[in-house]
Amino acid sequence: MSKKRKTVRALLIANPGSGKVAGRSKLLEQVTRDLLKKGVKLDVAVAKPKEEGTRIARRAVKDGYKLIIAMGGDDTIEAVIRGMGKSKVLLGMIPAGTANNLAKSLGIPEDPKEACALIASRQFRKLDLGQAKVPKAKKFLFFDVLTVGIAAAVYPSAIHARKGVGRLASIKDSVYSFLKQPATPQITVVMDDQSTVTVETMLALVSNFPLTGQNMLVDPAASTDDGLFNVSLFPSISKAELLAYAVETTNEGHGDNEKILRYRARKLKITSSPKLEIMADGVMLGKGTVKIKVLPGALWVIAPEVGAGVERPRLAADANLPAPVAPAVVSTAPGKNGAQPPDGAKDEKPIENTQQG
Repeated sequence: MSKKRKTVRALLIANPGSGKVAGRSKLLEQVTRDLLKKGVKLDVAVAKPKEEGTRIARRAVKDGYKLIIAMGGDDTIEAVIRGMGKSKVLLGMIPAGTANNLAKSLGIPEDPKEACALIASRQFRKLDLGQAKVPKAKKFLFFDVLTVGIAAAVYPSAIHARKGVGRLASIKDSVYSFLKQPATPQITVVMDDQSTVTVETMLALVSNFPLTGQNMLVDPAASTDDGLFNVSLFPSISKAELLAYAVETTNEGHGDNEKILRYRARKLKITSSPKLEIMADGVMLGKGTVKIKVLPGALWVIAPEVGAGVERPRLAADANLPAPVAPAVVSTAPGKNGAQPPDGAKDEKPIENTQQG
């Protein structure tokens, strides 16, 4: 006889304001009923606004819940993750937003019944978290992507426009924020305390997931369990080219641009001049300098095996990457701003470039 699976005490944290208006009132009832039918011992808490998810999840960990289920959009789920921290409590997801990047990347079903069935199976993976630290602020956990530069600056007004909050004013603010961004700021990235890249660019992306924003495929090679960030820099790319790239990558499109520099690293320090906006998982962190590191396998997520979603299996070469993972010293911005490689180092092309053709 097979052993009966032990009942686990679970908390469902739901944001009833996520996703499409139609059916919101019935979705929570349906999900609760489906989970109970599958033997999940369930309590329910409402996170509205979504930021409440962090406080509720933190309390749930202290109260001894072994399974926390987040129902809502990516922002709601990420807020719950920040509250769970590195607790080793299982996370289940019921995607109920408009983009659902996390679910699509991991292969978690967007159909509520199927998502509940997956949660009941308790099949889980140990996934990486990111930890960011800006001066005079607490450490911040993120799961998806951290951005420095123009995307972070435009995001607040753009998200309001997308959600219809003061739509015309928000669109105007988005355009103004986009146009006023300096065209040639300088960003320096130090990787694994050994390798330095300095470029004139309006944007740097640090990805843990392949998708962000409106299902934008920012890095097809991103893996959530390889202990590495995927870093993308956009030197010598105009605002018009950035807009075109955003359009190309929306809805999982592959944007090819040979100018993009891609690296992988476990730890990063990013500085900018002038000081640029920093954002992680839709939360503004500040300006200027940010230190980032991977927390390997820190989050236990109920999800199918890798390959069920957009996320690709980790590269086989990752197990034997040279140290440092990032390239040797690189500078693509000499001259105008005086950026030069350290004494004795050659200004050379990256030796580790994960851009997919």
